[in-house]
Amino acid sequence: MSLVEVMFASGILSMVLLGVLQGMLQSRRQTEGSIRQGTCASLVQGYMEQIKSMKYATTLNALPSSPSVTPTGGTLAAWQAYVGTAGTDDSNPTMTLKDSYQNDVVFCLAAGNAPTSVPNVSTLPTDASWHTESVDIDNINSTTDNCTLNVWIWINNLTGTNVANCKSIVIVYQYTVKDGGRVRSFTEMSRQIRSIIPTDG
Repeated sequence: MSLVEVMFASGILSMVLLGVLQGMLQSRRQTEGSIRQGTCASLVQGYMEQIKSMKYATTLNALPSSPSVTPTGGTLAAWQAYVGTAGTDDSNPTMTLKDSYQNDVVFCLAAGNAPTSVPNVSTLPTDASWHTESVDIDNINSTTDNCTLNVWIWINNLTGTNVANCKSIVIVYQYTVKDGGRVRSFTEMSRQIRSIIPTDG
Protein backbone atom coordinates (compact mmCIF):
# COMPACT_ATOMS: atom_id res chain seq x y z
CA MET A 1 0.00 0.00 0.00
CA SER A 2 1.22 3.45 -0.84
CA LEU A 3 1.43 6.28 1.66
CA VAL A 4 -1.53 8.00 -0.06
CA GLU A 5 -3.72 4.93 0.42
CA VAL A 6 -2.77 4.69 4.09
CA MET A 7 -3.57 8.37 4.64
CA PHE A 8 -6.88 8.01 2.79
CA ALA A 9 -7.88 4.94 4.84
CA SER A 10 -6.86 6.68 8.07
CA GLY A 11 -8.99 9.69 7.16
CA ILE A 12 -12.06 7.53 6.50
CA LEU A 13 -11.50 5.60 9.75
CA SER A 14 -11.17 8.87 11.70
CA MET A 15 -14.43 10.21 10.30
CA VAL A 16 -16.26 6.98 11.13
CA LEU A 17 -14.87 6.92 14.67
CA LEU A 18 -15.72 10.59 15.15
CA GLY A 19 -19.31 9.94 14.10
CA VAL A 20 -19.59 7.00 16.49
CA LEU A 21 -18.13 9.09 19.32
CA GLN A 22 -20.54 11.95 18.67
CA GLY A 23 -23.44 9.48 18.66
CA MET A 24 -22.33 8.01 22.00
CA LEU A 25 -21.97 11.46 23.57
CA GLN A 26 -25.40 12.53 22.32
CA SER A 27 -26.93 9.31 23.64
CA ARG A 28 -25.31 9.89 27.04
CA ARG A 29 -26.60 13.49 27.21
CA GLN A 30 -30.12 12.32 26.40
CA THR A 31 -29.91 9.56 29.02
CA GLU A 32 -28.67 11.99 31.68
CA GLY A 33 -31.43 14.43 30.79
CA SER A 34 -34.05 11.67 31.08
CA ILE A 35 -32.68 10.63 34.47
CA ARG A 36 -32.89 14.20 35.77
CA GLN A 37 -36.37 14.66 34.34
CA GLY A 38 -37.56 11.39 35.88
CA THR A 39 -35.97 12.14 39.25
CA CYS A 40 -37.57 15.60 39.49
CA ALA A 41 -40.95 14.32 38.30
CA SER A 42 -40.84 11.53 40.92
CA LEU A 43 -39.93 13.99 43.65
CA VAL A 44 -42.79 16.34 42.69
CA GLN A 45 -45.18 13.37 42.59
CA GLY A 46 -43.98 12.52 46.09
CA TYR A 47 -44.90 16.04 47.21
CA MET A 48 -48.29 15.63 45.56
CA GLU A 49 -48.95 12.35 47.38
CA GLN A 50 -47.93 13.87 50.72
CA ILE A 51 -50.36 16.74 50.17
CA LYS A 52 -53.19 14.44 49.06
CA SER A 53 -52.74 12.30 52.19
CA MET A 54 -53.34 15.28 54.50
CA LYS A 55 -56.60 15.42 56.45
CA TYR A 56 -59.16 17.46 54.52
CA ALA A 57 -61.09 18.98 57.44
CA THR A 58 -60.23 22.43 58.82
CA THR A 59 -58.21 21.30 61.83
CA LEU A 60 -54.58 21.25 62.87
CA ASN A 61 -52.42 19.68 60.14
CA ALA A 62 -55.40 19.77 57.76
CA LEU A 63 -55.22 20.53 54.06
CA PRO A 64 -54.83 24.35 53.84
CA SER A 65 -55.80 26.70 51.02
CA SER A 66 -53.74 29.31 49.23
CA PRO A 67 -54.17 32.82 50.62
CA SER A 68 -56.09 35.22 48.40
CA VAL A 69 -53.17 37.67 48.52
CA THR A 70 -49.52 37.41 49.57
CA PRO A 71 -49.21 37.76 53.36
CA THR A 72 -47.66 41.13 54.26
CA GLY A 73 -43.88 40.96 53.99
CA GLY A 74 -43.85 37.76 51.94
CA THR A 75 -41.75 35.96 54.56
CA LEU A 76 -42.13 32.54 56.15
CA ALA A 77 -43.15 34.22 59.43
CA ALA A 78 -45.86 36.16 57.58
CA TRP A 79 -47.28 32.95 56.09
CA GLN A 80 -47.24 31.20 59.46
CA ALA A 81 -49.02 34.13 61.13
CA TYR A 82 -51.66 34.38 58.41
CA VAL A 83 -55.13 33.04 59.21
CA GLY A 84 -57.70 33.15 56.46
CA THR A 85 -61.47 33.18 56.40
CA ALA A 86 -63.11 29.80 56.96
CA GLY A 87 -64.32 28.36 53.67
CA THR A 88 -61.86 30.36 51.58
CA ASP A 89 -58.38 30.53 53.16
CA ASP A 90 -58.61 27.76 55.76
CA SER A 91 -55.98 27.82 58.56
CA ASN A 92 -52.55 29.25 57.81
CA PRO A 93 -51.33 28.40 54.30
CA THR A 94 -48.23 26.37 55.19
CA MET A 95 -47.45 22.66 55.12
CA THR A 96 -44.58 20.54 56.40
CA LEU A 97 -43.42 18.04 53.77
CA LYS A 98 -40.47 15.69 53.44
CA ASP A 99 -37.92 16.90 50.87
CA SER A 100 -35.60 14.78 48.71
CA TYR A 101 -33.29 14.24 51.70
CA GLN A 102 -36.23 13.18 53.94
CA ASN A 103 -35.94 16.39 55.98
CA ASP A 104 -39.02 18.21 57.25
CA VAL A 105 -39.42 21.43 55.25
CA VAL A 106 -42.12 24.08 55.59
CA PHE A 107 -43.77 24.91 52.26
CA CYS A 108 -45.73 28.15 51.83
CA LEU A 109 -48.63 28.07 49.39
CA ALA A 110 -48.53 30.55 46.52
CA ALA A 111 -51.21 33.24 46.74
CA GLY A 112 -54.26 33.54 44.51
CA ASN A 113 -55.54 31.12 41.92
CA ALA A 114 -53.28 28.54 40.34
CA PRO A 115 -52.27 28.93 36.69
CA THR A 116 -54.33 26.91 34.22
CA SER A 117 -51.38 26.25 31.89
CA VAL A 118 -47.61 26.04 32.32
CA PRO A 119 -46.56 29.61 33.17
CA ASN A 120 -43.40 31.55 32.43
CA VAL A 121 -41.19 31.15 35.50
CA SER A 122 -40.34 34.87 35.42
CA THR A 123 -43.98 35.59 36.30
CA LEU A 124 -43.99 33.36 39.40
CA PRO A 125 -43.47 34.61 42.98
CA THR A 126 -39.97 34.99 44.41
CA ASP A 127 -41.20 35.25 48.02
CA ALA A 128 -41.50 32.49 50.65
CA SER A 129 -43.84 30.49 48.39
CA TRP A 130 -40.86 29.75 46.13
CA HIS A 131 -39.21 26.52 47.31
CA THR A 132 -35.84 25.58 45.84
CA GLU A 133 -33.65 22.59 46.54
CA SER A 134 -30.60 20.84 45.15
CA VAL A 135 -31.42 17.26 44.15
CA ASP A 136 -28.60 14.71 44.44
CA ILE A 137 -28.89 12.61 41.29
CA ASP A 138 -26.19 9.98 41.89
CA ASN A 139 -26.37 9.78 45.72
CA ILE A 140 -22.58 9.91 46.14
CA ASN A 141 -22.51 13.21 48.07
CA SER A 142 -21.05 15.01 45.07
CA THR A 143 -22.63 18.30 44.02
CA THR A 144 -21.14 18.32 40.52
CA ASP A 145 -24.20 16.75 38.90
CA ASN A 146 -26.89 17.99 41.30
CA CYS A 147 -30.09 19.27 39.75
CA THR A 148 -31.71 22.51 40.94
CA LEU A 149 -35.44 22.11 41.48
CA ASN A 150 -37.77 25.09 42.00
CA VAL A 151 -41.32 24.40 43.23
CA TRP A 152 -44.50 26.50 43.61
CA ILE A 153 -47.69 25.00 45.10
CA TRP A 154 -51.29 26.23 44.96
CA ILE A 155 -54.27 24.69 46.74
CA ASN A 156 -57.55 26.31 45.75
CA ASN A 157 -60.99 25.62 47.19
CA LEU A 158 -63.36 24.57 44.41
CA THR A 159 -66.47 24.44 46.61
CA GLY A 160 -69.28 26.26 44.85
CA THR A 161 -72.80 25.86 43.54
CA ASN A 162 -72.34 22.39 42.08
CA VAL A 163 -69.23 21.28 43.99
CA ALA A 164 -68.75 20.63 47.71
CA ASN A 165 -65.64 19.82 49.75
CA CYS A 166 -63.23 19.77 46.85
CA LYS A 167 -59.84 21.40 46.33
CA SER A 168 -57.42 21.55 43.42
CA ILE A 169 -53.71 20.99 44.00
CA VAL A 170 -51.35 22.48 41.42
CA ILE A 171 -47.59 22.16 41.51
CA VAL A 172 -45.47 24.12 39.03
CA TYR A 173 -41.83 23.07 38.98
CA GLN A 174 -38.69 24.05 37.12
CA TYR A 175 -35.54 21.94 36.92
CA THR A 176 -32.18 22.31 35.25
CA VAL A 177 -30.42 19.84 32.98
CA LYS A 178 -26.76 19.88 32.01
CA ASP A 179 -26.52 19.33 28.25
CA GLY A 180 -22.83 19.11 27.48
CA GLY A 181 -21.42 22.54 28.30
CA ARG A 182 -24.87 24.13 28.51
CA VAL A 183 -27.36 24.29 31.38
CA ARG A 184 -30.97 24.12 30.19
CA SER A 185 -34.11 24.74 32.25
CA PHE A 186 -37.53 23.12 31.85
CA THR A 187 -40.87 24.03 33.43
CA GLU A 188 -43.69 21.55 34.00
CA MET A 189 -46.94 21.39 35.95
CA SER A 190 -48.82 18.71 37.88
CA ARG A 191 -52.51 19.01 38.79
CA GLN A 192 -54.71 16.85 41.04
CA ILE A 193 -58.14 17.12 42.64
CA ARG A 194 -58.61 16.32 46.34
CA SER A 195 -62.11 15.80 47.72
CA ILE A 196 -63.35 14.88 51.15
CA ILE A 197 -64.12 11.19 51.69
CA PRO A 198 -66.67 9.63 54.03
CA THR A 199 -63.99 8.30 56.44
CA ASP A 200 -62.39 11.75 56.76
CA GLY A 201 -63.17 13.36 60.14
